[in-house]
Amino acid sequence: MTMSNGNPDAIRVGVIGAGLRASGFFRDIPEGLEDAVQIAALADPDPDKRAGFGELIAVTQTDPHTQAAVAKRWAPGAHQAEYSDGLELLAKQRDLDALIVATPNSQHVPYAVEAMSQSLPLMLEKPVATSVEDLAALWRADHAVGGSTTLVGFVLRYTPFYSKVREIVQSGRLGTILSVEANENLATPLTKRQYRGWRQDTGKSGGWMVEKCCHDFDILSHLLDSRPTRVFSMASAQHFRPRPEEEQLRRFQIAAQDGEGDSEELRDTMQHSPYSESNLPDRQVATLEFANGVYATFTATMAQPRTTRRIRIFGTEGMLEGSTVEKAIRLQFPDPAGGRDFTEEHIDIAAGSSGHSGGDAVLNEAFWKLAAGQGNTSRAGLADGIDAVLTALAVQSSAASGQPVDLAELSSQVYG
Repeated sequence: MTMSNGNPDAIRVGVIGAGLRASGFFRDIPEGLEDAVQIAALADPDPDKRAGFGELIAVTQTDPHTQAAVAKRWAPGAHQAEYSDGLELLAKQRDLDALIVATPNSQHVPYAVEAMSQSLPLMLEKPVATSVEDLAALWRADHAVGGSTTLVGFVLRYTPFYSKVREIVQSGRLGTILSVEANENLATPLTKRQYRGWRQDTGKSGGWMVEKCCHDFDILSHLLDSRPTRVFSMASAQHFRPRPEEEQLRRFQIAAQDGEGDSEELRDTMQHSPYSESNLPDRQVATLEFANGVYATFTATMAQPRTTRRIRIFGTEGMLEGSTVEKAIRLQFPDPAGGRDFTEEHIDIAAGSSGHSGGDAVLNEAFWKLAAGQGNTSRAGLADGIDAVLTALAVQSSAASGQPVDLAELSSQVYG
């Protein structure tokens, strides 16, 4: 793969799951590696998705000339072998330098396990699995090879915003952290996404907390350098509850006004209406106790005006609050003399132009440099992916039972 001058000759990558998320990993290839990356093999059960994968990659490029070049470079048959099954790809393509797994959540494990057995650098989309049994299978596979080179797609860890928050927390400027408030609000487009295709089926997605909010549980652990030990949660569908058919239709017509087609087209893409029977909540609140003694609350709400993530961190020496949308952090510190005055500091965050608040470019760079043999700068490995799913599963279990859940037993089932 590497020429005598140290530059990569070719990075032969396999892709399992020819969807939008997989295509995003080809947008921010680091400078000097663009011409080296080759899609050697592509697997997806849908032949139309395989045929359109090059175009899907192209539309993520911002420059029209780049779009045309990318579409031509990764056109069907240009380089890659095509398969309907990812295991067949891994059985027949034994000369890969790296693998991307971006299938529906419940399908991750067999592909990841086989990639680990071949010691392939692996980009594994979150959530890494959807059940405790599958998490244990991943950990056994990792242990069998003495530790895999698996990067988990926890893009929040790579964003300038959360990188700065972590830097401040770890610096000690806030003193000992006492508690955290965090929330994620889903705007209409992201809300609709939870009701489309496999994400609506909790057997395939793992549930809302696993599918979407494992990001949020992971970033809390990352910021605090600690894992949750106990959780309690409440969830329900207050707005997305069964409605008469006529009212459902009116609400679909309103929802379709944001440019996603008429109401009948929108309904055809969904397994069922959000306003009919569903096992998805539209709001959920979780309370988490971390091993280092920090208490945290996390709130997620669907059908909001815009998608936002906000966080407030309270320490013995000061507090922090910030928003990924506003791209800003505010710090407040009390009067050391004990008076009513306080000092305030504002920090603007330069997020860049890549997706996920600037995190995509940093995550992609880490993966492609690992694939090229240029070192491992991953910020989220397999254990991080497992712990986030364990927390999400515990949160969902608590909401279902109405009781707190201790994570020690779940962890023991995975790690032994």
